Amino acid sequence: MAAMNGLDLALSQALDRRDAAAQVVAHVRQIWVNGRVQLDQLESYAQECTDRWAAQQSNCIPEIMRHHYQFMARLTHAIGLQTGIVAEQRRAVERETETLRETEARLESLRQLNVARLRSLQQALDRREQKQSDEQAAMQYRRRREQAGANTNFGGGF
Repeated sequence: MAAMNGLDLALSQALDRRDAAAQVVAHVRQIWVNGRVQLDQLESYAQECTDRWAAQQSNCIPEIMRHHYQFMARLTHAIGLQTGIVAEQRRAVERETETLRETEARLESLRQLNVARLRSLQQALDRREQKQSDEQAAMQYRRRREQAGANTNFGGGF
């Protein structure tokens, strides 16, 4: 029975690890989604600025053009940085998802081991019950036989 308690403890710990890994995956996935939303916003803003600039470009002085190009360079740099961040966040999601898969595989193997042990215990219990039933049937058979033998000896004496 101590082996079952150890297995129950291992199952409980594996379940806790799986749940913790699932929470980590959900957390890093949310961070990745938020990063992706921010990247989309930056790209959308850059496109809006480019579209507005294209409409106004004909009547701009060189100083404004220089500021615009500097701003767009900074915005493009920010988009590049955010793209790198989003890529790293995606890799983090992949790593944590793999960790989750590993913990789920460990949990499943422990569950299968538990099922096998329970099945083995049930088979041992069934064999014990069958043995007791066979012993009871044999004892009843002996008693009936003894009673039948005693009745024939008793009945024959009269």
